[in-house]
Amino acid sequence: MQEAQVFRRWWFVGLLRGEPESAAPRRHHSKEQDELVRREWEVLRERLTVHASERVTTAGEIIQAAELRLAPEEASARRDYLWALEAYEAAGRLLDDATDLPDLAAAAVLAERAVERLAAAHAVHAGLRPTAPVLRCFYNPLHGSASPTAGRSPKKERQRPRTSARQAAADRRPACTDCRRAILAGQTPDVLPALLPAKAAGRSGGPLLVPYYAVPQQWSPWSVSACGAYDDQAPALVLRGGHRRDRDRKG
Repeated sequence: MQEAQVFRRWWFVGLLRGEPESAAPRRHHSKEQDELVRREWEVLRERLTVHASERVTTAGEIIQAAELRLAPEEASARRDYLWALEAYEAAGRLLDDATDLPDLAAAAVLAERAVERLAAAHAVHAGLRPTAPVLRCFYNPLHGSASPTAGRSPKKERQRPRTSARQAAADRRPACTDCRRAILAGQTPDVLPALLPAKAAGRSGGPLLVPYYAVPQQWSPWSVSACGAYDDQAPALVLRGGHRRDRDRKG
């Protein structure tokens, strides 16, 4: 995931509308500043297109080289294998249809998940236990993997000291090391931006730049699933065209 570093420390992250709990208050932005942000967004889109394309291509090569022939009774391995094929197909479709950064991120995520699920199918076929899937950073699923918050029994929950607001915010969602550190420091994590259509924002003029998870679900399928990282139904949704919600509303 080295290419995901193109997201880090982009100066406009602090200008995002709808910032997370630890973010600074909103500011007024001029048209010139908004245009500058939009140009930076275009550069980031170009870079992410390259990254997503590489991930989809790599996934295709791996799937082709690791084709699996399964007996009818290998139902579990077959489910994983067919899911991997669908995820790869969906990733390619997203790459072709993408209009915003979350679409491209979802293409990369589904391509990577296709390879993970293919490995799981091979493991089950070989009688082995599959490796646990990667838990991705919610703030930007192209960042490093996140560690789940350790579960606690009710007794331990009563005994542990009360957590701070920042600690609670850091524990609320899976986060990579850098994003978690930023939240604990009261800073904005390096979130994946998205363009919220002006119609969705209830205003005239151009779109707003917001964290991808601030886009209402009726406008984006990616806002609650970390661009498909947490949703096994994501490939099927893409293959039936459900990822085109915002475009369907622009007319």
